Amino acid sequence: MAASSEEQAFASGVEKNWGTVVRSPEGTPQKVRQLIDEGISPEEGSAEARDTSATFQSVNGSPQAEQLPLESTSKEAFFSRVETFSSLKWAGKPPELSPLVCAKYGWVTVECDMLKCSSCQAFLCASLQPAFDFDRYKERCAELKKSLCTAHEKFCFWPDSPSPDRFGMLPLDEPAVLISEFLDRFQNLCHLDLQLPSLRPEDLKTMCLTEDKISLLLHLLEDELDHRTEERKTPSKLGSDIQVHITACVLSLCGWACSSALEPMQLSLITCSQCMRKVGLWGFQQIESSMTDLDTSFGPTNSPVPGPEGRPERFPLVPESPRRMMTRSQDATFSPGSEQDTSSRSFFDPTSQHRDWCPWVNITLGKESRENDGTELDASTPAEPGWKAVLTILLAHKQSNQPAETDSMSLSEKSRKVFRIFRQWESLCSS
Repeated sequence: MAASSEEQAFASGVEKNWGTVVRSPEGTPQKVRQLIDEGISPEEGSAEARDTSATFQSVNGSPQAEQLPLESTSKEAFFSRVETFSSLKWAGKPPELSPLVCAKYGWVTVECDMLKCSSCQAFLCASLQPAFDFDRYKERCAELKKSLCTAHEKFCFWPDSPSPDRFGMLPLDEPAVLISEFLDRFQNLCHLDLQLPSLRPEDLKTMCLTEDKISLLLHLLEDELDHRTEERKTPSKLGSDIQVHITACVLSLCGWACSSALEPMQLSLITCSQCMRKVGLWGFQQIESSMTDLDTSFGPTNSPVPGPEGRPERFPLVPESPRRMMTRSQDATFSPGSEQDTSSRSFFDPTSQHRDWCPWVNITLGKESRENDGTELDASTPAEPGWKAVLTILLAHKQSNQPAETDSMSLSEKSRKVFRIFRQWESLCSS
């Protein structure tokens, strides 16, 4: 009886000092943990509170479990791990050992062919020795793929709670997300203005990007921008430079966006959000240099582009952006005849600049995920890279929402002007 009275006195003292406390049947450690959690936890009903509560209930307060919501389910953390897989540290690996697969199970690279778990700090050597026996090579690959799960420490959460497959895949089953991200990348790229790379007409033909398709994409971007402006009630207007629009449209279609990580007002960088590749555009032919070549070839007053009424029509340069004014002084340090002459720069290929395991140019990860879900791919369906699958979805969405009286094959005057310029560039390249 004396013991029970002491327990009642302790409980009443706690309630007096801390307010109403939900007593735990687990014993004193659980009570202390609940009291501490109650003092620092967020408001009831919030997502963070639910995550914290679920963590403590499921794993009894394990420190590794506290990392689970951040490490395993965070898309930002996932691509931070992917970014550690540089070409120097991770090369010559098959698709089943791609950085997207390794990052799914919590691995980052620390040295060449050396992986380290971001949670339990375990190491895994993933070197592939040269072997003439293909079966032996496949066995080693299968062994390494299995080790991505088994090489963790005993209580590490990664084998049981890997990151979702969708992190390493394009959202092909969510057209609304595809369109929104397509527009975001396009607007982002337009900030580069004339520093965007010049596109070679041969590359556009190889990609089967016809005038009709690009015209539809431009109309889709305009429609979505108008719709977004109405929703947010904020003025958002595209610039008037057509060359920038067409290049930004193609780059956005292939998954490229302006990099905002490395001082975007000073460096003209574009990046892929899937393979995390960053490309400096100063090493490629840029729109500005191509337009300068046109002025040199055709002269300042002579233009082969006829206007809508038969009069010659010029495409003047747009006013310089703050980014271009800041980098203008860097261009002046090189003379036209030096090694930095723009004629020695190569053209930017929107597809080949991705890493070979990137979902924008590779569908291996998508195949694997569909097989795991129990659905089989139709053998008669040709394999398509990610950007082409996205193009099909975007065009289908635009055509389905297009008014019946509108001729689907008609081209906007803006698109016609752009491709006239591309044909001029093509003639310059062949001459």
